[in-house]
Order: sequence, then C-alpha cells, then structure tokens
Amino acid sequence: MKNKQLQNYGMTLPELILAILMLAAFTGITVMVTAYISRFFQPLNEEAKEEYISNNKELKDKLNDNLKLNKAMDSIIEIFSEPGIDKSFISNLKCTSLPSLEWNIPSIDTEAIPKSYKICIKPTSLTESNYSELANAKGKPGIYILYAKPDNGVSVNATPLRRIFCRPKPFCKL
Repeated sequence: MKNKQLQNYGMTLPELILAILMLAAFTGITVMVTAYISRFFQPLNEEAKEEYISNNKELKDKLNDNLKLNKAMDSIIEIFSEPGIDKSFISNLKCTSLPSLEWNIPSIDTEAIPKSYKICIKPTSLTESNYSELANAKGKPGIYILYAKPDNGVSVNATPLRRIFCRPKPFCKL
C-alpha cells in the first residue's frame, strides 16, 4: 500500500449548485413555518387591529379579555364571600359593566371589565341561610354564580365566563 496524500481543491461545480439549492430550500421552509406560526400571535379580531393601528393602543383580544375578567372576578368573589355582606344586597344586584361604581367595589377600577362584557351574579337553588342559623350550625351557606356575558353575543372573540362560589366564606367547607 502506498501512502497516498489526497489533495483537496474544494467543491466541484455540481456540488456547489447542490449546496446552494439545499440552502435555498431550507431558508424557504424556515420562512414558511415562521409565517404560519406568527399568525397565532396576531390579534384575534379585525377591530382590535384597526384600533391598534389608528389609536396606537394595546391590542385587545380574547386572551387579554379573559385575563382581565378573571382578575376582576377574583376580586368580586373575595369581597362578596365575606360574612359582612348581606345576602339581600347580593340578590338585588343587576348586571353591569362597571361593578366598581354600580356595585360599590373599590378594589377594582372602572377599566377592569372589558367594554364588550357585563358581569352578573345569581344565586343558585342552594340558598343561603340567615346568619343566626349559620352561627348556630343549623344553616347552610349559599352557592352563587358570577358570570361575564358578552354584550354582542357569543363569537370567536367573545366567550362567556363563569365562576361558582360559596358564601359566607367562614361557613363554607372544602
């Protein structure tokens, strides 16, 4: 066997053409996949896009609305589950898009509920006993439904949201 030293003069023309074609194919597929994935990070509705472009405001979409609604509902439930709130006060509440003003809830601001939603609260058939019965361990706490409904009906960009909670909190058992 002879020790033969190979001399490398680089790529031949067919190898160079094949390498350029592979680079172009890889780049094209990467661009297509990126364009497809980026569609999921766009606003969900056309009105939000137009509002963002015209007013340069924060994008509004279903995820942001749900986040705002969940935070507002957590605050409302925290307040309404306290024993100091009378059950007749809760049963007389009307649906509103401004619970901070109409329901006198200072812990949430006027922008906590998206403008396209209203918040409502309804008691269930498991009604709350009087406080004296609850204190004597003869009564039962009440179960309530707090829900957010879209003003313009259910659509891809506006879905209802609800929470069920027990009150008064000290008498609710897990």
